[in-house]
Amino acid sequence: MRCLTPNILVANIHDYFDRIAELVHGTVRTRSWEQQLSPPPHVGKGKITRMRIRPGMEIVVSDMTYERNMKLHIMEACRLFELSYCVSGEIYCEWNGKENWTGSRTGNVLFLENIRVYEEMKAGLRQQLLEVRFAPEELLRYADDASEKQGMEAWIQRHKGSIDPYSDSPAIRKCVSDLIHCTYKGSMKRLYMEGKAMELLALFAEAGGRGPIDGKLVLRRDDIEKLKEVRQWVISRAEHPLSIRELARLARINEFKLKKGFRELFGTTIFELVRQERMERALRFIEIERMNVGEAAVAVGYSNVSNFTTAFRKHYGCNPGEYVRQLHHLDLRQSIEQENNNG
Repeated sequence: MRCLTPNILVANIHDYFDRIAELVHGTVRTRSWEQQLSPPPHVGKGKITRMRIRPGMEIVVSDMTYERNMKLHIMEACRLFELSYCVSGEIYCEWNGKENWTGSRTGNVLFLENIRVYEEMKAGLRQQLLEVRFAPEELLRYADDASEKQGMEAWIQRHKGSIDPYSDSPAIRKCVSDLIHCTYKGSMKRLYMEGKAMELLALFAEAGGRGPIDGKLVLRRDDIEKLKEVRQWVISRAEHPLSIRELARLARINEFKLKKGFRELFGTTIFELVRQERMERALRFIEIERMNVGEAAVAVGYSNVSNFTTAFRKHYGCNPGEYVRQLHHLDLRQSIEQENNNG
């Protein structure tokens, strides 16, 4: 019955989501750089979320239970490098006489170009899948010099025409969970997802992918000055953070060196610094400006108060509402003491 299997042409790494949406006639909701596909009931239940981090890089999170086996012929008519991780479910792939079975807690790496792949996802099982998709030239942008670029090209080519499993680890599972369950919104979410996707790439390298991603980075004096500049930009724009790509462009430094060098030099990630700055400013707004929780959340760049509350509790150990009540209690006590002293 393979002749009845739908064909999908993927001419660009961002096409896959759009072709699936057209195929199932699902409902697509778009919010800036993020899209969510909900299929009709006869196809299945769940959702597929696509986050376009930038041209040539996207993250797709699928959480679907299909009514019937989902069978597709996918013509990958572009250069695609992908890291995927199956949290749960069962996926079968066949291409050029080769086969790959993917089950729960399995990660795959692939580099496909002008290859036709048959893919089948089993019905009745919850299919939870994370896919981080790159155009290979996007990865090569992380190379700092010709030697690194050559090493990375060899690393990518090793997986050409294949869908290869990579070693699982607790760190990889934690990173995948962070990506799937991210609760941030807006620019903060984009920055977080971008950073976590690159962390997954580094963890893959450490798990056996090899390449120039692991190891201690040697920073030159001008690199250190550029990273110090980046730190100031991050602090000054904490409410509306720039993406990794924008920061790298401003500093005239490659993105890999920016991310890894920033952590090595300052002992924190760009995302963590943004969150720290936001929390410190929120505390000042609550203490000095006497803003309520909602006002403070908006003032430091959070569109979702619950996300702000979670971040505040992680940083200070209590909910912002509790902190505001403590301030009001302190104000009341000081007011009573002042009245008694005046009396």
